[in-house]
Amino acid sequence: MSAQIIEFPMNRVRPAQQAARTPIQYRHRTPARQVVRVQVRPMAIARAILGWAIILVVSAGLLLGAGKTIQSAQASGADLTSSQAVTFEYVTIMQGDNLWSIAEQYAPNRDPRDFIAEIIALNNMSDSVVDAGMRLALPIN
Repeated sequence: MSAQIIEFPMNRVRPAQQAARTPIQYRHRTPARQVVRVQVRPMAIARAILGWAIILVVSAGLLLGAGKTIQSAQASGADLTSSQAVTFEYVTIMQGDNLWSIAEQYAPNRDPRDFIAEIIALNNMSDSVVDAGMRLALPIN
């Protein structure tokens, strides 16, 4: 390996700058606080207040609008017709039971898949797995 010497042009190097303060100036303290005069701008204050007021009104409108949407999505008893109303009975799952056997037992003349789908929807289940001791609501129509 060979070493290469790189020469730096010295005419491009600036001399070191002198310190901003001399040692004598360090002994004399400058005043701790200087009085700064701030110019009050009433139009800037008015614009800021107006801007925040607009933001507040828009956000309140969005929140209230979202609340009305959520509230209208809930069904009340008066909104349901007789065809939409579901009557049900509770059944406790025993050892060895599954939804298919329950569907065959409680709805023998219906398609078990449809009855199982209604059971899952009525009980807000994420899947069709049931355990012994669970209470399920079964639709009766």
